[in-house]
Amino acid sequence: MKCSILKSAGMCAGIVAAIGLGAGGVMAELQDLHGSVMYREKIALPPEALVEVTLEDVSKMDVKSTVLASQTLRPEAQVPVDFRLSYDDAMVEERGRYSVRAVIRVGEEVLWRSTQSFPALTNDAPETVDVVVERMVRPVERALAGNEWLVVQMNDKTVGTSQVPQIRFGADGQVSGTSGCNRFSGSYTEKSGQLAFGPLATTRMACPGELDQQEKDFFLALSNVVGFGVRAGHTVLLDTEGAVVMTLLAQ
Repeated sequence: MKCSILKSAGMCAGIVAAIGLGAGGVMAELQDLHGSVMYREKIALPPEALVEVTLEDVSKMDVKSTVLASQTLRPEAQVPVDFRLSYDDAMVEERGRYSVRAVIRVGEEVLWRSTQSFPALTNDAPETVDVVVERMVRPVERALAGNEWLVVQMNDKTVGTSQVPQIRFGADGQVSGTSGCNRFSGSYTEKSGQLAFGPLATTRMACPGELDQQEKDFFLALSNVVGFGVRAGHTVLLDTEGAVVMTLLAQ
């Protein structure tokens, strides 16, 4: 049974509890399994992330598991994310084996997933199942260095001028580039998906027309950057909430 996508971390409501069997109609006995999903990294959950949780029958070896219940959540807060899975008790056998799995995704990109079994329901499994998911794409050290990057989007808006901002991350910890008008330089540190800039020096040339606003938007977005990653195949710079503030394109 799959719950619809929620707009909050609240639990699915209005689950259909009756299943008609023959003329008499038998009421299914639905039970709830509670638990949470979390990860170990100190990284903000992206605001557009979805958390998908499933309860599966894994009793048969070498056979695809059967999904007994599932729930998709759009959490408003950070991990741990609480879930409630409602399942038909008649589908559970005392000698069977059952497991909870979880995935955190943004669009089609899986950011975290459970890589081990988290037993449920039988064989002295805990009443509350806490699932720890593992990060799928681990940042590569100095992943930004050595490339000239074009800033093609800022805060979800495509850069519309012909003079696109550029950033170069040097292997020596120095950063430089242009807002499309003035040039800048300074230092940066990069580690495990986190990114921090030191003081930046800039030239002071007056920026004509729309380049003036572009420069203001560029340096404001740059001041909010605390991390980087890959979203939908693009290298992006992220703020403290995990939101994309700049989308980069390697030259």
